[in-house]
Amino acid sequence: MYLKKIFSEPSGLFPPVDFINGVNFIFGKKENEVTPKHSLNSIGKSTFLDLIDFCLLASYKKIHNPRLLAAHDILSGYEIVLEFSIEETVYRLTRNVDEPQIVHFGSPDKLEKYDLENLKPILGDLIFKRKAYSGFFNPKWFRPLINFYTKIQKFKREQFLDPIKYIKEISELEINIFQFYLLDLNDKLLIDNYRHYGEYKKIVPALQQVRKLISEKYDLTNIKQTNESISKLRLEIVRLDEAIQKFELMDQYRNSEDEANELTFKIKELWLQNFSERKKIDQYEESFKVPDKISTTKIKNIYSQLSENFGIQVKKSLDDAIKFRDKLSESRRNFLLEEITNINIKIKEREIEIKLLEDQRAKILGFLATQDAIKDFTEAYSIVNLKRAQLSDLESNVNVINELDNEKSQIETEIVKVKGEIINQVNDINNISKSIIDLYNLFMEIYNTIYINNKNQSKFSISYNNRKKQVVEINVTTPDMFGKGKNQGRTLIYDLFILILNMSKESNFPRFLIHDGIFDGVDKSHFLAVDQYLTSLANRGYPIQYITTINEEGTLTDKFGEQSSNYDPAEIEKRAVLVLSSENKLFKKDFDNN
Repeated sequence: MYLKKIFSEPSGLFPPVDFINGVNFIFGKKENEVTPKHSLNSIGKSTFLDLIDFCLLASYKKIHNPRLLAAHDILSGYEIVLEFSIEETVYRLTRNVDEPQIVHFGSPDKLEKYDLENLKPILGDLIFKRKAYSGFFNPKWFRPLINFYTKIQKFKREQFLDPIKYIKEISELEINIFQFYLLDLNDKLLIDNYRHYGEYKKIVPALQQVRKLISEKYDLTNIKQTNESISKLRLEIVRLDEAIQKFELMDQYRNSEDEANELTFKIKELWLQNFSERKKIDQYEESFKVPDKISTTKIKNIYSQLSENFGIQVKKSLDDAIKFRDKLSESRRNFLLEEITNINIKIKEREIEIKLLEDQRAKILGFLATQDAIKDFTEAYSIVNLKRAQLSDLESNVNVINELDNEKSQIETEIVKVKGEIINQVNDINNISKSIIDLYNLFMEIYNTIYINNKNQSKFSISYNNRKKQVVEINVTTPDMFGKGKNQGRTLIYDLFILILNMSKESNFPRFLIHDGIFDGVDKSHFLAVDQYLTSLANRGYPIQYITTINEEGTLTDKFGEQSSNYDPAEIEKRAVLVLSSENKLFKKDFDNN
């Protein structure tokens, strides 16, 4: 894949750029001697690289592409057009910010409309599929793979990442798959390892969720208690079923239910009769309470004041009346006592009958639930069904736990197995593989060309660490890897190594590499060496494009010895494919890119 040009339709959004073979400078020029260094920021150098990445199907979300999103109003109404070639075939891709999910792609004279996500695997196959590869390739890897070739700083003061873990959002488990693919090493075991850990990551929370459900619903804290509860429920259900079978309730559901309910009705009716009779006894006994006797002597004395004989006659009449009333009361009392005795006899007879009926009802049902007598047939079946539902729920959840535990164990076994196979693969790579020797030699060649004063002091290695999930460790070291330039130096060497490696192996892989601000903080001699190295390759006919941003104030301020004239800002400006300044910004206007 060789970049040809990028422009806008209609024209005028930004200066069209024709990419050249060799080094493509995006140059930040000082307008005058007093131009401050910070004024060369926000002139559009990185934004121009964003446009290339946008055409390579980068996400148009703020978290991924903040500058282009901030410039939306400026970009609206324009198509961004990128042309590139693969094996002499020219392709054109157009995309706009108004409908970023729609992309037009094809030959320059015949573009077809694609959904963004549908086009990614098409470009993945076109650009990254190897003709002969022993491992596995997924065309959906297009963006993770093209990201390796487009190192664009998306945020202010963003540092270069570790050259191996070049996408910070992706785990080392996954990133190593892409690294093995870029190194043309078999990635199947790494993919198996990544898949196993992905499955493991899903199973663990699922197990926790089911266990939490059982704990909260049934107040069971562990699987032992759960199994004990299941055993208890099974025993209770067996006993209930035996009782039901014993009295043939299952075959005589309706008759037994009617009989049991009829007995219940009779028991309640007898109980109500006894209740009524006891109330009657209370009323009879209440009537026995007679007020104090009348004093006939007092009454005689009252009437004697009128006439002695009259008072005596009144007393005699009252005494006779009271004697008569007492005879009546005694007779009534005897009658009520006899009635109370009869009622109590009937009550006791009913109580005996109630007891017999209750025994008969209990015998019909034939079992007790939780030590309480079942009061009717429906309740019996309700309890059985409730216990069966609880048992089924517990058993199904325990089965899920057992299945997940079993699957978890199988995955853990597979992880151990594949880790062992990866270790063997790494050992084979390092011990007997000619390809790894070629890799090491190419890496050292590029390093020694750029680090002229520190030859043979770098290291590229593929090793294993069984304590880590990813097992494989790909290491790149340079003498300045812990200095200010930290990952810039390592990224510079490793990325060029991958670029040139795949240029020598494949006809379709990218022939370009984009580094945004990589020389900030890096020894200036490395800038000179990289330029000379890549220029010499281009002059020898290698189709190679190195696209990088550089400022007149900063990188080019330092002198470069005898060859400093070749790196005079005026010379770099002549060689640059795009020159920007505080007076000549990319879109000719400012926009908020914070």
